[in-house]
Amino acid sequence: MLRILIVAADGGTAWRHALADGEARAGWECAGPLALAKRLGRLYGLRGEPASHAERVSAYAARLALLDDGGRSFSASRAKDPFGVAAFLVGFRDLLRAAGWDGGPLAGSPRLADLAAAERLSGPGLSPLPSGLADVYAALLAEIERASSLPEPLALQVAAPDAALDPIVRRVLTALAVRGAAVEPAAPEEPAAPESTDLGRLQRALLSSTGAAPAAPLANDGTVLVLEADSPLEAGELTAAYLATRPLADATLVAGADAGALEATLARHALPALGVTERSRRRPALQVLPLRLALAFAPRDPFRAAELLMLPVTPIPWDARRRLLDALVEQPGIGSPAWRKAVEDAAAHEAARARAERPDDPDAAREAERRLRERIETWFGGVAHDPAIGLPAPDAVQLCESVARWAEARARAGEAPDPVLQAAAHVARTLERLVAEQPPGTRFPPVQLEQLHDVAAGAGMDGGAPGEAGRAAIAHEPGAVHAPAREVVWWGFLGGDPGPSPEPWTAAERAALRSSGVSVPEPGARRGAEAAGWRRPVLAARDRLVLVRWRLDGAAPTVAHPLGDEIAARFERALASVTVTSEAALAGAARHVAPARSDRAPAPEVTPRGVFNVPPDLVSTDRLSPSSLEKLLGCPVAWVLEHAAGLRRRGMARIPSGNRLLGTFAHALLEDLLHGPERLDLATATPDDAASRAGRAFDARVAQEAAPLVARGAEVQRHRAREVVCDAARALFGLLQDGGWRVRGVEEELRGTLDGAALEGYADLVLEKDGVPAVVDLKLARAKYYREKLQDGEALQVALYAELTRTKGVLPPTGYFLIGQGELLTVDRGAFPGTRARELSGPTMQATVDGAREALRFWRAALRRGVVSSRREELREASELEAGEAAGCPAPASGPGAMDPPCKYCEYDAVCAVELREVAR
Repeated sequence: MLRILIVAADGGTAWRHALADGEARAGWECAGPLALAKRLGRLYGLRGEPASHAERVSAYAARLALLDDGGRSFSASRAKDPFGVAAFLVGFRDLLRAAGWDGGPLAGSPRLADLAAAERLSGPGLSPLPSGLADVYAALLAEIERASSLPEPLALQVAAPDAALDPIVRRVLTALAVRGAAVEPAAPEEPAAPESTDLGRLQRALLSSTGAAPAAPLANDGTVLVLEADSPLEAGELTAAYLATRPLADATLVAGADAGALEATLARHALPALGVTERSRRRPALQVLPLRLALAFAPRDPFRAAELLMLPVTPIPWDARRRLLDALVEQPGIGSPAWRKAVEDAAAHEAARARAERPDDPDAAREAERRLRERIETWFGGVAHDPAIGLPAPDAVQLCESVARWAEARARAGEAPDPVLQAAAHVARTLERLVAEQPPGTRFPPVQLEQLHDVAAGAGMDGGAPGEAGRAAIAHEPGAVHAPAREVVWWGFLGGDPGPSPEPWTAAERAALRSSGVSVPEPGARRGAEAAGWRRPVLAARDRLVLVRWRLDGAAPTVAHPLGDEIAARFERALASVTVTSEAALAGAARHVAPARSDRAPAPEVTPRGVFNVPPDLVSTDRLSPSSLEKLLGCPVAWVLEHAAGLRRRGMARIPSGNRLLGTFAHALLEDLLHGPERLDLATATPDDAASRAGRAFDARVAQEAAPLVARGAEVQRHRAREVVCDAARALFGLLQDGGWRVRGVEEELRGTLDGAALEGYADLVLEKDGVPAVVDLKLARAKYYREKLQDGEALQVALYAELTRTKGVLPPTGYFLIGQGELLTVDRGAFPGTRARELSGPTMQATVDGAREALRFWRAALRRGVVSSRREELREASELEAGEAAGCPAPASGPGAMDPPCKYCEYDAVCAVELREVAR
């Protein structure tokens, strides 16, 4: 005989306590509604498993598309969210099927009529709606009623109240009983703990009728405990420390909210994993498909491209990924000159690698290069579709197919199949089918495609480790606790979103459904069954009940569980007398909770460190650029870490935005305007011609080189950026014409020496007049910052560019051209005539160069002795004294050697330990 314990919810192992210790029973199993359908399906030779939610929503969406004539009850909502409406209505349809609806006509409201019309809809190419669980039970019911006897003897023990089971399930149980199955109804709920204990009092209070005055507070005898902390992680530590002292085999654990935090702390305490980590669509491999779909729309978002390239698993080799990411940082747009160069460099590297690995194959390099180019084109190329029009269904199918093939191949590449990649392939294949099922000519706007992807992905996939031996019995929800246990621990005893109403029918609809033979639950019946499920963990505990909650969800306070409100109505002080806080447990002041503790001496205070010592002559300063020299003089610690040690922040590609993005793009446009293939002639063109040409270049190149400016919602920023570029082109062109300058080069490579160190760099704009050069640095920043640098003699980079272009012993004139203001700042009087130049009072560029030479000599001497100093404000005086002792002279007191350190933008500030010191205070 087959014996089945029927419970209200599938999953979990709370049934374990229905067996005696060490007992194993042949022919016995515990089944929720889904497992019961599968078991009966095998007995009667029917399919017992429903179709996936994604398939059903897609098929129902296709039905609604054919049914929608613009006047349906769902028409207005469907125009905005077709798949959301389909998912919503298929849920209503399943409620009716579970209540006994056979698909016949319905009256009572337009939506009931529309549901019936969608059910009866037929037409060429329209496939039947895939079966849901209610449909599976309806087919089972028909087969059971057709058969005259049972396929084999059955004994069914129901452990769930009637209200917790759908009417169609109850009808199946009744039909089985008619044909000879032994069906034992759910036993009345009874208290499991002695009446004299807190737990016994609580159980009897919950089973009694309401209306009585609150009873005396719980006595805190240890049979009821509430573990409380500020956060889930802190609550997890408290719970794990408590569970380490308890016999887990005798307990049932209800895995409520944020079970991942508990799993993590159990692992830290070397306790068995529960296997209850939440499902998630955020696994890296599951992000490949939505990112590729996002890149099918114009303009292609460089941030999405960077996310795809930075995933732990991507279709692009590491070297090519690094080059493409660097290109996006330089010019944030797919197809930009930097992107195209990165593709060329990556292809050349791939060819060289193939040539080295297979020197005897003359076609190896060419084939490797071709494959890489095709791969980059597959994942980042193709037609970019207008989001307002949408992605054609055949193109979406092709993209899903390419992602699925990649994931399937990668999943098979290892010794064992990769479950995450298998899940990614499954989602891609599912979405491929869903898209193909839509009516011909369908196009998918981005939001609609995201919605359909979410339908295909469902809740995602499980993460974390599977359950381990020795763990407590698991219930995934309170109502799944259906067997008494010595101890019940309810993790996440908190309220939350109650979700949509399980009884969505109006009174008129309810009456019409009853007249059609559909037995929908009475108002409040499902919520009543839900409330009864909340009581089951309390009633199932024989010796102890432990409720775990936390006060904060992020920065917001958590919501009390409704059962807590019910307890508060029955006992004075509610659960306050039995609550153990993490603070009390840590202090050893908790009466019934004694986690293991150890006394630790406080760590020594973290103090800032101003000087670091390295072996003498380890750090070389023989080759410098103007920018690296400025960093060296600003802070030797930062310079050594970046340029000598090669430590640079990786991880997220810092794609430029705001002024950084505009500055880079404006540089490129202005430089091409003056010295590019289609440059304007300074002798014949006017400043207005320059502005007009710059505007056209902006429009033609912005999508590829500054894609964030063409994103939705960036219209104001794009308009402002265009105006800035046009005004800057007009001002710069006029400035050069007023001074009679011609452009000798842009981004011109310059080489020279300074105090014996090789110095090389690239100047933005090198001009020439009568054989005399000039250097202009293009900047998009606050005028005040560069004005002060010139006035204080700290305009180091532009001074060094001038030094590198020096001819006949004369330092050429220099200046900063401010793109946002359309003016040039300089200390060289008379070099740039006209209204667009602003002459400032300050040290000459020669004085700045001399100061840089002196400062470089000082820090090189200190570094040769192995002294690396931080110039942070609070450390500067002491660190420069020590550096001075090593160098044999005092640190510079003015000029470039005394400039403020760049701490505000430093990536290495943690080395100075200042942030830790601030926290300690």
